[in-house]
Amino acid sequence: MRNDWTDTTVIVTGGGGGMGQAAAKQFADAGAATFVIGRTVESLEKTAALSERIVPVACDVTNTGSIADAMKVIGTPDLLIHTAGINTADRFVVHEDPSKIAGEETWKSVMEINVLGVVNMINAVSGPMAKNGGGKIVVVTSTAGHGFDSFAGVPYTASKWAVHGMLFTARAQLISSNIVLSEYAPGEANTPLVAKRPVKPKREHCEAMIQSEDCGDALFFIANQPHSVSMIQLPKYQPFGGMPPQISIPWLDGLDIGPK
Repeated sequence: MRNDWTDTTVIVTGGGGGMGQAAAKQFADAGAATFVIGRTVESLEKTAALSERIVPVACDVTNTGSIADAMKVIGTPDLLIHTAGINTADRFVVHEDPSKIAGEETWKSVMEINVLGVVNMINAVSGPMAKNGGGKIVVVTSTAGHGFDSFAGVPYTASKWAVHGMLFTARAQLISSNIVLSEYAPGEANTPLVAKRPVKPKREHCEAMIQSEDCGDALFFIANQPHSVSMIQLPKYQPFGGMPPQISIPWLDGLDIGPK
């Protein structure tokens, strides 16, 4: 198992906060030249301040031209950690409240960022990695892409199932170029996406979730393995599956999916 990343280059998408920020610090502390990607350099400044080895690079993962420009700055990476993803407040296909129905723009943005963003980044790094003798890619998906999760919403769930399926096929193809592709599917995580929920969880529920630092630890662990790892990590509770009875379900009323 590898823990020293000296003289290596690591890219972390979604590096402005949450698990991306936590992962970037892990690899920088381990000696890697760590490039964090986000739509604006300003969004990455807090992460860049954590280590002199962290370099912010403005890049939109939905724009292949923007990615190409970023790759000119970064060069050939040894590792890609892809955490970039979004969710929206409108998460239903049918609802009495029209504002809760996912519209066309939501579907486009969620699929473009969560699915095509992964495709674009894999395409961008796999060629240079192959020419360099190989590399590693770790993509963050979700338990919403492995089973039923009421709260995640339809567009987000669709996007994560798409990525999960894509990785299974891409993994076998990339290994022929000595590129190891792994997947990390955390359970409910206390990341900046929580703030975008239509109904906010209470502090006690946030504290029981997987924290961003836990996600950073998991991503570092996966990248350090000599083989591909598909990892699912569950917090102390899931709001719609296996939650201890002493913890309430604060979202049912807000989502209007409880008993009438």
